[in-house]
Amino acid sequence: MANIIDYIAWRGDIPVAQVPIGEVDALVLSYLSYMPYEQIADGACAGAGVTLREAAQALLERGLFSLAMMESTRMDRLLLEAVAGSVRFGAMRVCGYVSHVDDAAEQQFSAVTFIPESGPAFIAFRGTDNTVVGWKEDFNMAFSGEVPSQREAAAYLERAAQEHDGRFILGGHSKGGSLAAYAAVFAVPDVKARVEEVYNFDGPGFNEAVFASQEFDEVDARIHTFVPQTSVVGILLWHAEPFIVVRSDGVGPLQHNPYTWQLMGGSFIRVSERSSSSRLAEETIKRWLAGLAPQKRRQVIDGIYAVLSASDGDDVASLFEPRNILAILRALGDMDEETKTTITDAFRALGTSLVETVPGFVDRAAEEIRQRTRRERTGQESSPPGTTNG
Repeated sequence: MANIIDYIAWRGDIPVAQVPIGEVDALVLSYLSYMPYEQIADGACAGAGVTLREAAQALLERGLFSLAMMESTRMDRLLLEAVAGSVRFGAMRVCGYVSHVDDAAEQQFSAVTFIPESGPAFIAFRGTDNTVVGWKEDFNMAFSGEVPSQREAAAYLERAAQEHDGRFILGGHSKGGSLAAYAAVFAVPDVKARVEEVYNFDGPGFNEAVFASQEFDEVDARIHTFVPQTSVVGILLWHAEPFIVVRSDGVGPLQHNPYTWQLMGGSFIRVSERSSSSRLAEETIKRWLAGLAPQKRRQVIDGIYAVLSASDGDDVASLFEPRNILAILRALGDMDEETKTTITDAFRALGTSLVETVPGFVDRAAEEIRQRTRRERTGQESSPPGTTNG
């Protein structure tokens, strides 16, 4: 099966003016937001900018590739080489790159703008990188009405709209997809009207307050959410828009990696539904969150983050170094009783949520199997001799 690199080889000689940006192009550009464009494309979009071909070549010369959590160095190099050699992507201008991590504000944010020779500009928001504070901000989305990166995403779109006169497509992978949707939802009316589409690739939804807002209703029809069949990240929190389920050749959580998403021609290969494990996870987590007041969610997340922050690890991988593991264990031992109780109660509630969800889930799964079997039998009985169904 083909992936996004194969797509560039197949369609890379066709300019955007001939075939406008589609869903696979959007994933390519969204993933490219993970690249570190410092001193390459951090100028304002009102200027000339650099081409994506020049940016990709500079990144290849640096030997610096994606800052995504997925370990895909070899694939990142192949992607950059394919982009640099293509007509479709290579001529795009890259500008407006920003990236910053603020431990005090519990914020990790990055975005970049791609401007094709014709058609809407594409703003790509980076997903969670490997910083601990980036993961903390993700969890904060479960209880906070607005996290810092969401405010920054909306502000970034406002600035881009001042520098660029045309229309926009927004996109991102993982948290970046959620930020793209948030920016569109809370843009001022005239900017919101200039947003044609939003692509959320396996990114979480929103908490109950945002989901229920009038602002969300105004743009939800323009939000396209794609998830692999065993999605874990994209099913978190609340979505109004339907999921478009994509076939992935990854295993379990590794399906979050965009290189595992399968496509044919200019479209992803769809499957009819998510896996049973993905649906069970969604039901369990939503039931759990619905039973936890926002303040309780905040206490649990803050308590866990305080323990992790006791180490010297700035990124997720360094947390597993022996010296940091010891620091985390000491911090666990020193945690006050009230915080320990809060965290223990929350995880006990998660276990209860799972236990309560499983029976109903099993009953529905069994009924789905019975109905599917009944349809297959009916189809076989109605088929003329010598024909097959399928």
